[in-house]
Amino acid sequence: MPNLEKNVKIREKRKQTLLRRRAQEAKTFELKLDKSKISKTKLAILNRLFLEAKWFTNYIIANGILNFKSHADYKVKTVHVKVCNTFEEREIQVLSSQMKQALIKRLQDNVRGLAELKKKGVKVGKIKFVKAVHSIPLMQYGVTYWVKKENKMVHIQGIGNFKVSGLDQIPENAELSLANFVERNGDYYLYVTCFLPKEDKLKNGKAIGIDLGVKNQITFSNGVKIQYSVPMSKRLRRLYHFFSRAKPGSKNKEKLLLKIKREFEKQNNKKRDIINKVVHFVTKNYSKVVFQDDDIRSWQKLFGEKIYETSIGGIRNALRRKASTPVEVGRFVKTTGVCPVCRTCVKLDMSQREFTCPSCNLTFDRDVASALVIMKEGLSLWNVGETPGDENASAMVEYLKSIPHVSVSMNREATPLRAW
Repeated sequence: MPNLEKNVKIREKRKQTLLRRRAQEAKTFELKLDKSKISKTKLAILNRLFLEAKWFTNYIIANGILNFKSHADYKVKTVHVKVCNTFEEREIQVLSSQMKQALIKRLQDNVRGLAELKKKGVKVGKIKFVKAVHSIPLMQYGVTYWVKKENKMVHIQGIGNFKVSGLDQIPENAELSLANFVERNGDYYLYVTCFLPKEDKLKNGKAIGIDLGVKNQITFSNGVKIQYSVPMSKRLRRLYHFFSRAKPGSKNKEKLLLKIKREFEKQNNKKRDIINKVVHFVTKNYSKVVFQDDDIRSWQKLFGEKIYETSIGGIRNALRRKASTPVEVGRFVKTTGVCPVCRTCVKLDMSQREFTCPSCNLTFDRDVASALVIMKEGLSLWNVGETPGDENASAMVEYLKSIPHVSVSMNREATPLRAW
């Protein structure tokens, strides 16, 4: 009887959670552990944690992923690790039972996902042994981890407290759920999934259209253009030079690879900083953000290094995550060389930056016209009245000029919005 009552309570709790989730939306926030506040002992424990996660993952794969079902499987204290041509027994000291359970569940979900793809006719391989594990799921808030906002700290089960940056971005009304503990090039991050009350998607407010491009990375429908680039550093090119000449399998080559990864991380952080600051201004000042699902991969093949130096695909992904109402226009909707007033199409060369509409005789900047068409297309999907407005253009220019590596210009003759 006690077990029956317990099961009823669990089912009721799940029903309440599902009802609550219908009125909520999920968002993920990145927290970074402050390494300057971590002792050498704790750093060694963190390194050991991800090493044990690799051992345990390979142990699961070796013994059959779907064979792990009982609670006893999560309590495993020792695993066999392959060293050269022999196996050695290693003790699991840091990895908790909940973390083991999450690793097993993740692998089982991967197997089921591959099985579904195979049923659809997709050619799939088998799950292979891993050289490293860089992420550990923390499935239960309050057990595997919890947050202390007043002290700007997080607690990870079995390891202790850590100072983190980024807690301020989590709203007070957020309901914290699962998290992912990630190691990336010697730094540690916690990606926390939170559930927030859904906002009214049809609320009145301002809208803005965004056109992504190669010459001008971002063009807004209010006439503001952004160019930015974070080129590959001389140090990175030099490291690649030494890496290509290092002996395969040597420790020197491994050290050079780690240095290359860290240098890449610095480059990517600069690009991420630009993207986050631009997206922050846009999402703070506009209720609807309209952009197009451009084929960035094809751009990468054509323009290569230019796309790498800007990571413009990250802008689109950030808008999807952070905008209160992201509106995405289809990839195959024609927006380049289209008059935003009468919708007349004009054929343009890649070098042609302006065009005159043959129907209404108005001259447009190529990218600004595209941003206007994107906004108009996006708003038509919602079929609601919006106030595009461009009174924030001057404030936007001033804000964007303060971002490193960013060049801002303004097209004063941009927007014939009254003609809409």
